[in-house]
Amino acid sequence: MDLKEQLLYGLPVFLAPILIELVVGRLRRKPAYRLNDMLTNVTMSLLTVLGSVVIAGATFVFYGYVYKHHALFSLAKDSAWTWVVAFFAYDFFYYWAHRMHHTMAWMWGVHVAHHSGEDMNFGLAVRQSALGELTTWPFFVPMAVLGIAPEVFLGITGIQLIFQYAIHNTYVPPLGWLEYVLVTPSQHRVHHSRNTPYIDKNYGNILVVWDLLFRTYQPELKDQPPVYGLRSSLRSWNPLTAHFHYFVELFQKSAACARPSDKVLCFIKGPDWNPPSLRQERFTGHPDDGPSATFKKYDPRLPLPVTAYCVTQFFSLAASILLLAWYLDTLGPLARAVTLGLVLFGAWSLGALMDARAFAWRQELARLAGIALLAPTLALMEGVPLVSVLPLLLHPVLSAAWLLRFRAAFHEGADTSTRGSGALAA
Repeated sequence: MDLKEQLLYGLPVFLAPILIELVVGRLRRKPAYRLNDMLTNVTMSLLTVLGSVVIAGATFVFYGYVYKHHALFSLAKDSAWTWVVAFFAYDFFYYWAHRMHHTMAWMWGVHVAHHSGEDMNFGLAVRQSALGELTTWPFFVPMAVLGIAPEVFLGITGIQLIFQYAIHNTYVPPLGWLEYVLVTPSQHRVHHSRNTPYIDKNYGNILVVWDLLFRTYQPELKDQPPVYGLRSSLRSWNPLTAHFHYFVELFQKSAACARPSDKVLCFIKGPDWNPPSLRQERFTGHPDDGPSATFKKYDPRLPLPVTAYCVTQFFSLAASILLLAWYLDTLGPLARAVTLGLVLFGAWSLGALMDARAFAWRQELARLAGIALLAPTLALMEGVPLVSVLPLLLHPVLSAAWLLRFRAAFHEGADTSTRGSGALAA
């Protein structure tokens, strides 16, 4: 089974607990999910899978090259001690990778997508950046130098990912003495909180020793219930906005600096660093949303026809992303670029609809027209019989009919006061 198959076949393992947690929340009358938030999280997770099919495969090849040609030791793959060493090494390097993603602005630009979620649940665990692998893998190359085989590295990665997933949990209380041994859901709730005492704390994944050793440990406080999200909230359900909004802000900040050195340091220093030569009239940043005790989640309400349409388009988009991930290596360059463009446009359009943007329904009509025109063209380019594509055209036709039938509901919107997004700290 290659890496692509592992990613795609493993996806249900990560999505199934979301459904279980959803049911548990309903039974306990303490729902941990909101529909708009869940759709955004899962869409981002699918985009991450699509990105990982390309990025993770390339980084795994590089890891194998370093292991083969530059390993200092020869550690047996079947030795229990090798796996123990790999476990501790991975956990240590994960701590520093995670910490650097919070303390260097350009890395925070990638990681901020994960922290922009305002609900703590398993859905937040899969809310990742599709570009995350690009900034994470270099931290683990020393494991190859130590002589840890790619197969062992991949196995330890799987164990660590499962644990990382499990600690995104709002139901499990503090666990007594285990709080000083393992990273627990309580500690990770602190990590995702926007409360002032909790910012930039608890970077560990499985072992808490690194946070204790490097003084980034913070227990959950009884008088500070965690409030999740960013100090300057995203205020959007758009997956692409979640991915790139901070980079837009970072380039604006850099451009507003008078000194060239400050322009560069904007990307290297911490997200909350204020350059001495920053011209405030050119860049003021996005305001802090205020005390966590008075913070209100972004939660625009949509008319029922719009909600039903968004859910339908989400399933269509999810199927498109998975199909593209599966057949990506069989498509020609042009077909690959066009289908990727359609998928990203679909994610953007779905986000605009859920944000109740005034232009969203026109944008959605343009997207459906693009599908109707491009699908037959791509089929001919790839040698697929045109007759097999024609049933797919029912999707844009029926979707357009729904948009036009409930046009007034799409105009009605929900929250026209949504402002631009930003994030300077979390």
